Amino acid sequence: MENITTRSTTPEYVLALLKNLTPREQLRVIVQVLPDLEREWQWSDSKFWQATSLETLAEKQGIKPAENFDSLLGNGWPQDESIDEFIAARNQWRQQSLVQEPKL
Repeated sequence: MENITTRSTTPEYVLALLKNLTPREQLRVIVQVLPDLEREWQWSDSKFWQATSLETLAEKQGIKPAENFDSLLGNGWPQDESIDEFIAARNQWRQQSLVQEPKL
């Protein structure tokens, strides 16, 4: 086996080595490395982990409370149309969205 110190230890190289391991061996590596990463990263000091209240978040995003609950419901489906028409329309919308959205 090649000595890891003889090659560049770039993230790409390390990932290539990890991909050669079985899933169980990959998990063992993660379990062994995770405690060191947690100590070095200092999770508790990261602003990412500090909770922001919903009120503060809404204020930052300019979100205002709804004044009329019914406005959240929209117009809905016309009452004079059948469930069959609704299902046909839904299927058509799905087909249109499949054509319009790029596949990942």
